[in-house]
Amino acid sequence: MTSATGNSAMRKVTRGRTCRRGFTLLEVIVAMSIGMAVIGVAVLSLSGVQDENRLRRMATEIEGTVRSALAEAVFTQRPVRLALDGGFGGDGSVQVKRHGEAKFRAARRDEFWEFSPTGICEPVEVRVDCALGQIELAFDPLTGMARRRGVIVKGGGA
Repeated sequence: MTSATGNSAMRKVTRGRTCRRGFTLLEVIVAMSIGMAVIGVAVLSLSGVQDENRLRRMATEIEGTVRSALAEAVFTQRPVRLALDGGFGGDGSVQVKRHGEAKFRAARRDEFWEFSPTGICEPVEVRVDCALGQIELAFDPLTGMARRRGVIVKGGGA
């Protein structure tokens, strides 16, 4: 008799324990929501970094174009003109500030930037506004290198 009583007592102890072996649906939903929020923030941060990199590449291409024009003028011993009104800024609008001008203005139709065979050019500042943001470059008249470079990324990504 004692053996039967002992077994039923053992069963009661086993049945009385609450052993959770999984997560509730609410816990899974909360964990997934937190994970999605973290992924969302990471994606927004990465798109901002990518936009900034695209703008920096664009600025580097503009600098390369200017240096190439200056080098071509020196090597060919002929003046080289760079059109500022179209194509210079890719898909963006170009603004110019020439020596003696107080503020940026839109590049005029058929406005050129001339590079002399002596290896100098007019000191010009260029601002390009595009969907990703804004690039501002101030060029040195002796080297054709950007002495000041600014990149501003617009929020929200494109």
